[in-house]
Amino acid sequence: MKKFLQILPLFLIISLFGQNVSDYQYIYVPQKFTDFEQNKYGLNDLLKEKLKQKKFIILNENKTEWPTEAKQDPCEVLNADVVNTSNIFKNRLKIEFKDCHNKTIASIEGKSFIKEFDEGLRDALQNATNSISISNYKKTVALQKEEPKKENRSVEEVKDIQIVPAPKTLATADQKAEVYQKGSLTLHQIFLTNGEFILVNPNNSIPYATFKPSTKKEVYRVQLQDGNSTIGYLENGSIIVEITNTDRSLRKEIFEKK
Repeated sequence: MKKFLQILPLFLIISLFGQNVSDYQYIYVPQKFTDFEQNKYGLNDLLKEKLKQKKFIILNENKTEWPTEAKQDPCEVLNADVVNTSNIFKNRLKIEFKDCHNKTIASIEGKSFIKEFDEGLRDALQNATNSISISNYKKTVALQKEEPKKENRSVEEVKDIQIVPAPKTLATADQKAEVYQKGSLTLHQIFLTNGEFILVNPNNSIPYATFKPSTKKEVYRVQLQDGNSTIGYLENGSIIVEITNTDRSLRKEIFEKK
C-alpha cells in the first residue's frame, strides 16, 4: 500500500501537466504589448512574422475576422505578450504565452548585446523566437454529453439491468516508473502517448521536462519546466538534455538510469 501511495502522484500528473506553445494552432498578437507602444521598434510585426514561420496562425484585434473554430472556443487561442526586462548592460525581453484562463504556458527570454534599443530589442526578440518549436497542433475532440433517451420500460425490466463498472486505468502498485539520477536529483520517467514521455520529481507536481519525438531516432524536442525549449537524446542508457548557458554556450545535463 505504501508503494502504491508513493507512485500514485506520478501517474496523476499525466492528467495535470500543462500544454506547450507548439500544441496550439492560433496565437493572438495584440497591437500593443505590456511594455511597448503599438508596434514600437517593429516588435509586433517581427513576432507575427517569426510565429508564421513556425506554422502558427496569427489572429488580430478584430475577432469578427477570426476563424470559426477560434471564435467558438477561445481556449483554442494562445495570447502573446512581450515584456521588457532590459538593464543598463544589455537589451533583454520576455515573450509570454498565456491560455484562455490567463495561465502562463511559457515565458521565453531573449537577450542581445547590441546596445541600440531599436536593433537590440529586435535582435533579442528574434533570439527568443528561435527556441519556439514549430506548431504541432492536434485537434482535441471534446466528449459531448448525450441526453439519455427516454424509453417506456416496466419496473421489472429496469430491475434486470446490471451496472458493469468501467475498467480501472489508474496505475497499480505493480507498475513501476524508470528512475534516473543526476547527483542528488532523482527523476522518474513516465511514458505518455505517441512516444512522448516526461521526467518528473516524485515530490513535485510539475514535470522537470517533457520529451516529444523528433524525426531522428532517440532524439527529442524538450520543453523544460521553466518554459524554455531545447533538445534531448538517449545515449548509452542515459537521458541527455542540452541546456543553454547565459553566454549562449551549451552544457549537457546527463541523467543516468539507476
